[in-house]
Amino acid sequence: MHSLELKDSQLNATNAPHCTFFGILGSESLSAIAVNGDGKLMAFESWEYYQQLKSFEQVEREVRGLLKQETIFRLPFGQNFVAVSHPFVTLIPRRLFQHGKLPEYFQLVIKPGEYQYTYEELPEFDAYLVCATEKGQARLFTEFFPDARIRHLAAPILRYIRKLAAVSEHTIFVNLRAQVAQIVVLERQNLLFFNTYQFSTATDLLYYVLLAYDQFRLNPQHTPLTLAGNILKDSELFRMVYRFVREVRFATPPVDIQLPQEVETLAAHCITDLLCLKNS
Repeated sequence: MHSLELKDSQLNATNAPHCTFFGILGSESLSAIAVNGDGKLMAFESWEYYQQLKSFEQVEREVRGLLKQETIFRLPFGQNFVAVSHPFVTLIPRRLFQHGKLPEYFQLVIKPGEYQYTYEELPEFDAYLVCATEKGQARLFTEFFPDARIRHLAAPILRYIRKLAAVSEHTIFVNLRAQVAQIVVLERQNLLFFNTYQFSTATDLLYYVLLAYDQFRLNPQHTPLTLAGNILKDSELFRMVYRFVREVRFATPPVDIQLPQEVETLAAHCITDLLCLKNS
């Protein structure tokens, strides 16, 4: 596992009740931040699972250990916003959605196994977001965040991007978590496309990004690309995409955040998906 750690020495059990916790328990990574009442980032922790996982079971033991050992998961925060992240998620139009048939939406796209099926209504898109969370991942989520319902990161991400899209003819957005890319395309505020891809190399990521442009006949020289997540301007991923897309932007978080000046490599777009959890 690859890890990133930032912690303010003032964050402790005494002042944690005045702070807000944001966490994402993903099948590709585990990340969390703590923000105080003034919007200052007090902690940021992230662990990425390098291997291309066949199931969450491969890392369940290690993830459980992190959740037990790391201080940020044991502090008594005043508010908690959490979600799961994994590729087994789909959007179903309202007219076709049936509460009692959640497993059927995945029978042709995921391997047989034990899953916990959940859904969330997205009236903005006249659809339901349905996800199939592996039992091990769902079990950990419920155990360590007992007061939270299982919800997928895609819901707050889609709501956030819809607000961005109001001022653009087309919006292409990519959120990166470890070696997983969530790609969204909107026309104004109308959702055209949402999918999740696993990739191994920068070339793979470029292929999926350009595929989104091509599918909707958008020109990479005219339509900007917005990036969020674990990507920096001097990274191979960014350089590869920038070679083919004329304007590449980094996402602006939905809430104001004060980043520590001593951490030069950390930018606000890196934690955009975590901050999306608050306003959704």
